[in-house]
Amino acid sequence: MKSGPASLFAFLTYSVISLFLTWPLAAGLGRDVPGDLGDSLLNMWILSWGAEHLPQLLTGGMSWAQFWDANIFHPAPLSLALSEHLFGQVLQILPIYWLTDNIILCYNLLFISTFVLAAYGTYLLVYDLTGDRRAAFVAGLIYGFLPYRIASVPHVQVMSSQWMPFALWGLNRFVTTNSYKALVGGTAALVMQNWSCGYYLLYFAPFAPLFALHRMWALGTLGSFRTWVGLMAAAVGTLLLTLPFLIPYTQAQQQFGFERPFGEVVQYSANVWSYVTASESLWLFGKALRYYPHGEGETFLGFVPWLLASVALAALVWGTDPEQELPRGLTPTQPVWKRSLIALLALVVGTQFIAVVSAVIFGGFNLDILGVSIRARTPQRLLWQFAAAAAVLLVVSPRTRLTAMKVARSPLSFFAVATVLVMWLSLGPLPKAGDASVSGFGLYGLLYEYIPGFNGVRVPARYAMIAGLFLAVMAGYGVAAIVRRAGTLVPAALAIIALLALIEGAAVPLPMNGTWAQNEATPPARVYPMAQAPPVYAAVAALPAGSAITEFPFGDAAWEIRYVYYSAAHWKPITNGYSGSFPPGYSARVARLKDVTVNPAASWQSLLDSGSTHVVLHPGAFANRGHATAVRTWLESHGAKLMQTFADRDALYAIR
Repeated sequence: MKSGPASLFAFLTYSVISLFLTWPLAAGLGRDVPGDLGDSLLNMWILSWGAEHLPQLLTGGMSWAQFWDANIFHPAPLSLALSEHLFGQVLQILPIYWLTDNIILCYNLLFISTFVLAAYGTYLLVYDLTGDRRAAFVAGLIYGFLPYRIASVPHVQVMSSQWMPFALWGLNRFVTTNSYKALVGGTAALVMQNWSCGYYLLYFAPFAPLFALHRMWALGTLGSFRTWVGLMAAAVGTLLLTLPFLIPYTQAQQQFGFERPFGEVVQYSANVWSYVTASESLWLFGKALRYYPHGEGETFLGFVPWLLASVALAALVWGTDPEQELPRGLTPTQPVWKRSLIALLALVVGTQFIAVVSAVIFGGFNLDILGVSIRARTPQRLLWQFAAAAAVLLVVSPRTRLTAMKVARSPLSFFAVATVLVMWLSLGPLPKAGDASVSGFGLYGLLYEYIPGFNGVRVPARYAMIAGLFLAVMAGYGVAAIVRRAGTLVPAALAIIALLALIEGAAVPLPMNGTWAQNEATPPARVYPMAQAPPVYAAVAALPAGSAITEFPFGDAAWEIRYVYYSAAHWKPITNGYSGSFPPGYSARVARLKDVTVNPAASWQSLLDSGSTHVVLHPGAFANRGHATAVRTWLESHGAKLMQTFADRDALYAIR
């Protein structure tokens, strides 16, 4: 498949829609921040660190180990490995960052691009699979503007899922056409995905080779030596380019003893009802679909893609004509008893399937029919019964075997099974529907216990983005089935489907510059590019090399994240910090420096032990002015020297 005017038109259309559905961000690209000023500020600092220090890394002015010893949580090492490194996103923003030095502009362009590229990658993948550009375009709309994206707005690493469809597209092109150019592109996309989000590195990466293997099986090329060599080379290349980014995380985990507690993983797992729980920011369903809101639990994927996927599966199963492919000599006409047996088995398979779904979603049911008790509450038992009944049906019915084989070879079947699998994984180690347990077995629990890396992440619910991609591909097949049957109604049907899909994921106007408070004063609902940072940071930047900074109030997350963000204005080490994990030394400092009046001497010793040479005091950040005065008195009583005060009342002290 070659790109052309149609592909360019799709890309431009997705771009325009992205600007509209993220409005009013386009009106303030260089100053506003989508969502709230929380994790977005941490991610902007990470992007700034990478963009500023990558040239030093490439020219030998900084070692790989020093690159990971970023300037927060001083003197702890490996502070960059306490959250996502966002190296893939750094490569994306480099030209704009070097031209403008405006990290807010870079972040916003990156944010918008996640919508555009996710949609376009899905368009290319579905067009390659179905050969229908209209189906591909709608599939791109579904994944690019998935409702779950709005729940993930503050987390650009979760939003950056756009490389997954490109990776599958490249692999499909290689397996079907032996194009090494496509293989290189797909491998590059997979590497970029690994560099963009650690969650997807763990969660998505296994599905790429499984997809390639399924396509090879369906095409009958499992014995192709050339294909295997290409795929193995791609796997080795991906590993070699990914491994250097895994080692620092392993070192940080060993040094600090990091491991996500089992209870925390359960807390941040999706719930069955999470899939009908939407972000409150969604225009249409934000207020109506609030069935089970909890942290990371707004995994609503839309209703339209599920309807289209159902159409696709129905068309796949009932669109086959196995009688045309029955072996010669085997007549479709069978004895009445055998047809009755097949019908009975089909009924059993259907009812068992319904029972499995019921047990998973609703916790099952108990029925009492004519004194006979029917229980359907254990998903594992029901699943085995379903499998056994299906196996017997396949043995008895040649027609069913042929239909099953044709269905199994379709890419649609791969994505259907993969969707169910990733949704199951998203439920975490203890799957629940509401507060009720729906299964005694959580597949994710095996990964947590036995697969390295899984005990270092805490949000299984993020599998929902991968489910969204697989579901979008299925929806594309559904659109293709509708197009084949709609005749002259195709344009109207497509317009309605596309509009409904976009409305489900719309959150216009998108919330901007949200701010929050913990214990101290609420920070202002605005941050600035580094050229306009508060003046105290210019004074910090002028301090001699070897200086290290502590900022007060200390330990309040809403302000700590501001200190981290503005540290990009000077790049001096700061003992403050905010990240996905916190080193033990920082937690000990919080206990001493959050309230210096409790034990002034121990607090002062903690400050000295941190290696601080200077203190920045922000009186306006304290909720209680008396606390600001207490910190100032504490500093001066221990010999700290006031170096400079600023118009916003910030003060810079030297303590050594």
